[in-house]
Amino acid sequence: MRHPDRILAFTARCGSPGNRPVIPGRRRAELLRCGLASVGMLGLYICSTTALARSASQAGAKPKSTPTAKLGRPTPIVIVNSGATRFAPMPPRSANKPMTGPVPALGKPLALSASKPAALRSSLGNPGAVPTNKASAASAGAGPTANETPVPTGDDPNRERILALQEALTRVVQGTVLGRLRVGMHVLDLATGHVLFSRRGSALMDPASNQKVLATATALLRLGSTWRFRTELSGPPPDRDGTIGGDLILRGNGDPSLRGTHLEAMAENLARQGVNRVEGRVLGDPRRIGSDEATVADRSPVRVGWSAIEVHVRPGEKVGASALASLWPASDALRLVNQAVTGKGRNRIGVSVSRLGEHIQVLVTGKIGLGRHGTVIRRTPPSDTLYAAVLMRAALVQAGIEVRGMAGVYTGEGRNHLVTAPADINLRLASATHLADTPMALTRGSAAPGPAILAVHESVPLPLLIRRVNKNSDNEWAERVFEAAGAETYGGSASTAKGVRAVREALTDLGVPPSGYLPANGSGLGHQNRVAPATMADLLRRLYFDPRVGPDLLQSLSVGGVDGTTRNRFLGSSAAERVRAKTGTLSGVSCLSGYVGDKSDVVAFSIMVEGHRHRAVTSVRSAQVSAVNAMLRYARGTLGPAPAESPMPGQDLETGGEAAELEGESELPEGVPAQKSGQSIDQMLKGFGAPGNEP
Repeated sequence: MRHPDRILAFTARCGSPGNRPVIPGRRRAELLRCGLASVGMLGLYICSTTALARSASQAGAKPKSTPTAKLGRPTPIVIVNSGATRFAPMPPRSANKPMTGPVPALGKPLALSASKPAALRSSLGNPGAVPTNKASAASAGAGPTANETPVPTGDDPNRERILALQEALTRVVQGTVLGRLRVGMHVLDLATGHVLFSRRGSALMDPASNQKVLATATALLRLGSTWRFRTELSGPPPDRDGTIGGDLILRGNGDPSLRGTHLEAMAENLARQGVNRVEGRVLGDPRRIGSDEATVADRSPVRVGWSAIEVHVRPGEKVGASALASLWPASDALRLVNQAVTGKGRNRIGVSVSRLGEHIQVLVTGKIGLGRHGTVIRRTPPSDTLYAAVLMRAALVQAGIEVRGMAGVYTGEGRNHLVTAPADINLRLASATHLADTPMALTRGSAAPGPAILAVHESVPLPLLIRRVNKNSDNEWAERVFEAAGAETYGGSASTAKGVRAVREALTDLGVPPSGYLPANGSGLGHQNRVAPATMADLLRRLYFDPRVGPDLLQSLSVGGVDGTTRNRFLGSSAAERVRAKTGTLSGVSCLSGYVGDKSDVVAFSIMVEGHRHRAVTSVRSAQVSAVNAMLRYARGTLGPAPAESPMPGQDLETGGEAAELEGESELPEGVPAQKSGQSIDQMLKGFGAPGNEP
């Protein structure tokens, strides 16, 4: 049985004074979900509890309540002016090696005694280590579902502060919101590594988007703070007349920040070099830079973000006439099949997009009302590689370069491929089908001059990229960074398996025991990842004191009440501007892990909650804020009762990526032509309302 205390609490409330206790169907379902295998077992527990209550009442004694039957209200939080004091800065990056001496505090050195550095090193070597005392030893053997909080010794100078924190967090965990849920919480003193509070700290739980902390930390450790994504445009060098006598190949390594404006800059760079004509086609390469392996399905290494196929539809001259439809961008690779007609009433337009060999077919159906304004419908392309080539060709034409061929996908048929092998190794490509983005393997062949790199775009450095991953919780960017870490470390194409391997090896090198986490991906999507709260808190502490990654990781976390996914959650609370954290939200899962403190006193924490319903998300997040406020009171050394609590305004949003936000429809204003020209690619996407705008 998973939750016997919950069973007893439910049965005590559901029992009736008669011999046949009546339990409502809803309570019966709750009891069954708590671990009772059959209705017979349910009746056994009901009858047992009722019999105990009856015997106690006959003896004149008041029946004892179970621990979960006495559920208090969560600790109120303070809503005060946060003042000018902000979260203390990180120590500067002084070397590309982990610190080995006494650990500095936030912004200034700690006044550590001679014995404290040894204790610090000991705690770093043993994640989740607690001060050695009888209470902590007893709690360690109580199991992952028990309260594992160590009791401070009598000679501990912070005894009163710690006890006050433990009392406040216990009230939150056992309160009306979290009392019936599966809660894992682990709180560490950042300077000493001592465990201040722990409940189910060693239990493996679903981290949701807290998994992004593992992914971004691995990327920083394996790639470094100066690493950038790269996109290349290669082909035969232009002749004296500015003509490129062959195909242009667009190749990348999975840059999630690649936009249409970057392709335009590459095209303008070619025009400045004197290029005015391309005799061949513009082809997207489905293989990653530095690899000749086939890419994983739906994970193109060259993808232009926030780019959609636009379908502009206007009514005809009369009812029954064909609707007027056009596509943007204009390309031979996009084929429009217009079956829409002009009718009466409201618009009912349907658009479907599919891949047909080297082409993208756009089918328009339905009707558009006579006399109504035109409409713009956006759809994500079925092939990122092909559509990137379409956008690259459009950018070249916009820059004044004539392109004779159409856009397509590089397959290696009869052409030389730009590879990373030494120049003395002659390679050629075997033929491949036109119906897939995956080229065939390389084979040895005759010598031929390889194409030159004509234009390059590089992303911003990795520390700036991961700010979007952790602050905005962007799943697409998280997976790209996660897979890049694996591909750059082990070579070949990017894949989830290589990313998982990179996470395991990087965290092992950092000293995190592998038994405390089970990675499945880099974004936290799905319910396959597992992390123990104690492991997450210990990882945050290790990263904080690692000069290779600490400053960059801290800057990537959302600042409570200021930005990212905690902007609204901590707005107006006492922890606003003093907490940096990563949120995590899935169906029935809500997590919050990070740092909170004031000046030199900082706490690392991880709070993971499972089992709540969707309508209780706001209450669960408010309870998490109450817990963080209690941690801040500990860091400030504040004693006494907690101030009154106020509900948290607003709600936090975690972006799942871009694909869903690209889909949409907006009205075409009066007088606007069905197709614009002379504007940048991103301007075209942003010119007709929110669906094409980036938050």
